Amino acid sequence: MSTLQPIHALNLDSIQQQAFIKYYLTLPDKPPTTVRIFDRNDYYSVHGVDATTAAKEVFNSISNIKKMGIEPNRLDYLVLSKGNFEILIKKLLLVRRYRVEIYVAEGSVKSCDWVLKYKGSPGCLTQLEEVLGDGLGSSEENTPCLMAVNIKIDPVSKGRLLGVACISPGEYEMSVTEFTDDDLLTELETITVQMAPSECLVPQSDHDDYKALKKIMDRANVTITKLKKSEFSVEGLTQDLNRLLKFKESQQQDANVFPETRKRTAMASLAATIKYTGLLTDSTNFARFRIRTIQADCFLHLDTAALAALNVFPEPGDSSNAPSRSLYGLLDRCRTQHGKRLLAQWLRQPLRDINLINERLDIVELLMNSSQLRLQLYDDHLRRIPDLQALARRLTRKKANLHDCYKIYQAINRLPSLLQCLSETNNATVHSSLSEPISELNEDLNKYQQMIEATIDMDAVERGDFLVKPSFDEELQILSKQLDKLQSSAEKELNKTAKDLDLAVGKTIKLESTPQNGFCFRVTLKEEQSLRGNKKYTIIDAVKGGVKFKSNALGSINEEYIQAKSTYEKEQDKVVSEIVAIAGSYSECLFCLSHILSRLDVLVAFSVAATTAPYPYCRPTITESIDELELREVRHPCLEVQEGVSFIPNDVVFKRGSGIMHIVTGANMGGKSTWMRACGASALLAAAGCAVPARVARLPRLRCIAARAGATDREDRGHSTFMLEMLECAAILRTATPDSLVLIDELGRGTSTYEGCGIAWAIAEELATKCQCFCLFATHYHELTRLPNLHPGVIVNSHAEAFVVDQQLLLMHKISSGPATHSLGLHVAKLAGLPESVIKYAETKQTQLDTNLYEIETALNSQDTTEGQHLITNFLLSCKQIQNSTSSDEEMLKEINKLKQDMLQQDNKYVQALMA
Repeated sequence: MSTLQPIHALNLDSIQQQAFIKYYLTLPDKPPTTVRIFDRNDYYSVHGVDATTAAKEVFNSISNIKKMGIEPNRLDYLVLSKGNFEILIKKLLLVRRYRVEIYVAEGSVKSCDWVLKYKGSPGCLTQLEEVLGDGLGSSEENTPCLMAVNIKIDPVSKGRLLGVACISPGEYEMSVTEFTDDDLLTELETITVQMAPSECLVPQSDHDDYKALKKIMDRANVTITKLKKSEFSVEGLTQDLNRLLKFKESQQQDANVFPETRKRTAMASLAATIKYTGLLTDSTNFARFRIRTIQADCFLHLDTAALAALNVFPEPGDSSNAPSRSLYGLLDRCRTQHGKRLLAQWLRQPLRDINLINERLDIVELLMNSSQLRLQLYDDHLRRIPDLQALARRLTRKKANLHDCYKIYQAINRLPSLLQCLSETNNATVHSSLSEPISELNEDLNKYQQMIEATIDMDAVERGDFLVKPSFDEELQILSKQLDKLQSSAEKELNKTAKDLDLAVGKTIKLESTPQNGFCFRVTLKEEQSLRGNKKYTIIDAVKGGVKFKSNALGSINEEYIQAKSTYEKEQDKVVSEIVAIAGSYSECLFCLSHILSRLDVLVAFSVAATTAPYPYCRPTITESIDELELREVRHPCLEVQEGVSFIPNDVVFKRGSGIMHIVTGANMGGKSTWMRACGASALLAAAGCAVPARVARLPRLRCIAARAGATDREDRGHSTFMLEMLECAAILRTATPDSLVLIDELGRGTSTYEGCGIAWAIAEELATKCQCFCLFATHYHELTRLPNLHPGVIVNSHAEAFVVDQQLLLMHKISSGPATHSLGLHVAKLAGLPESVIKYAETKQTQLDTNLYEIETALNSQDTTEGQHLITNFLLSCKQIQNSTSSDEEMLKEINKLKQDMLQQDNKYVQALMA
């Protein structure tokens, strides 16, 4: 709690305050999403509008803001302790997605010699690792990724050619791709979901394509940073890549050997990311990076609307990670930080290759069926594995210490017992994908273990100290003997003092050593009176734990000891640097080991989530055929784990020739949305390689899951509910194919009833007849239940069962075939507590307005319906002719009434039902 207590005032006099204000006002303009922080050695300060931003983020209040200077140049400021500063940095960069600038004084902090020393943005945290240490954001779902996008006109197709580049410094990876896209940039949105960048660089431009790009990044919560167009230049890029890329021993040391460098538009984006991140300013980045092509089609296509509709990740700012709030929260049983990051990646990148999916499912099924193996891995082995990826990066950047080296040593020490555990499965998939690569890496890391055992003092480790063995270095040996000699002298002085004070050594008087005071004696508070008035001894400190003091002789020993220890530590630092440099040569092995162990961690997490669910999960069957999708007794994995919920399972069946679209009707809260989301969640889990919450699951190899669900305005981004619906539906219609699963919930609200119904009807027909995708289409427009008659074998009706019993609404949460006969909205309104007078008036208006064409049509034979519709069409055409030919309203009404009587005399049942 101490870190949250603000320091209230700056240590500056009025003249110094005025000088700082004058300097501050000369700083260039900045957007409110950039926060400037001033490092004042023992504390930090923020000023102006930044003070308000910081106060809200750290203290959730602006009461701590003070003012400096005199009118008219008064300036708000807030002072932050180091703890507050770290909280602010993490919130700004990782939650708010803001940028940070840290100014440091070159001279005295009371002068105004400030320089901008550190900059950080959501996609570029490298500089701030010096301030906050490595692994900033290591507990987050993903390591920071920076994206850059460059849009050109394709000289061949004349379409939009996009060049995309991503850099993940924490993984030493560069990824590029180049493709043509439509005006909504739907392919770019898919790649953005898959890569999960924190920040996107774009050239300064007012072109409409970049406006569309901004909308995509806003939906994905990605910070946009505009750079000069000159930053997107490939000039000198080859030389830069020659220094950054890792080449194989037999490979020509020329970046042009990589096929990715032929993508010129993507290379311009890559050049911008390299300059922005300043990779070339740190020599530890040289010969470390790999370059690859982004293979978007290898993964199931998801957009931000689908991620939100299926609750794949928690809402921004929701740190609870509750299993009932998101699929990530449900599945996150990972024991390692790198496992958590890989889980997030797998959920963004579900697989399409059936063999790769089955490889994961083989292992998950094995773990589900073997509780002993699962619990051994989960409770014993994996929880003791540190974040090897972060530690390997520290080694690479020469920022590691002996403690880091020892943590790696401990992890390697666990590998033989882990391998023994895996070998007992006698499973070919486990052997080839896990045991064999771990075993090979274990052999490669054997020499690392030997080095650590030869250099680190293991006896000191047991005491909590991480020291180099004195025997490892001749100079250290000499200094160690000197320290031992001084230790012995201090102990002799302890015996002498104990005899003088008549105290028992080790009981009432002890010798202690602290980094601050060196050697000192300590006695209990009860024995403190023996020191009073004794000029031989000097009291250092008195607390509840006892009284610390020293004698003159011990003071002399102390001086020598502190000096010798300081010399020892300096000499040890040289040795540690050598050890870290040698350990750094194993970083590549450690990155590989981290990847394999994180893979095992996620597969174990999948099996734990499945076996601890209230009802059994099943292994899904993935087929090449796109003729059928079958989920029997499927449940929503997040809702069923909520406390007090008894989930009612339902079936989802699609079959070409029998029905690939369900028009889903029924009462509000009846379970329509849950049913649809359960289907989408199961399809995503299956593609990720996880068991699904169903009794039987047969799914085709899907290309895409698209969703439009919920009715949330985005007023902050200028999008109404209706506009958001139309944007998402436009993207769905462009991307949906026969191997897509589309979920649409409550389309057409936010406009007139008939207009909304017309749009919903048109979109449903387009998806069913042209896109021919698997689709669940929930609606309150009962007119849409006529579609199965128009498209038999393609569209079917389904509904959420509900009944009215003794004037009470009974929701069954069961999905059955056929349309709902009533929406039962008035009964839901009663449940919500609307006044009885309002309910009765609503019933009256409903009677006046409601005509259910579906009920009428299904009650009559098709010949009556067809003849009736023909009569009505002729009646309307005749009315139009009368309107054009008559001169007065009275005459027009007279003629229309004649037509009406003629039509009624035809004695058609369809017309009579409508008129009734």
